[in-house]
Amino acid sequence: MDEYGGTSVLGDGVDVVVLREENGRTVPVAGVRPIDLADGQAPDPESLSELLDSTVRLTTVEGTPATVLDALRAIPGPATFAASPWLIDSRPIVVRDGVGTVGAWAVHYSDAIGLRVISPV
Repeated sequence: MDEYGGTSVLGDGVDVVVLREENGRTVPVAGVRPIDLADGQAPDPESLSELLDSTVRLTTVEGTPATVLDALRAIPGPATFAASPWLIDSRPIVVRDGVGTVGAWAVHYSDAIGLRVISPV
């Protein structure tokens, strides 16, 4: 509970970095620099900027099912995110041809609409 007697909206969500797989590389959707999620080093400033620009916050308040948020929280944070104080609590979603999964849920990403949780797989 926060100081105003309600629950915190910030605690309700999960920050996700949306990445796309293209030509065997993983690239932030708002960038062009490939990212090695297993690299234990923090991203360089240009890559960090692209990763942050590719981040969205999913919350139940905005309609994301709680089971999706739970599935995201269960995903281990990649080593490169753990090495950055800006990304340490973020989780990756990798889409291929605009489609990905989070646990048992399908997600769709497009540059025009953004990230949408579609339905259970």
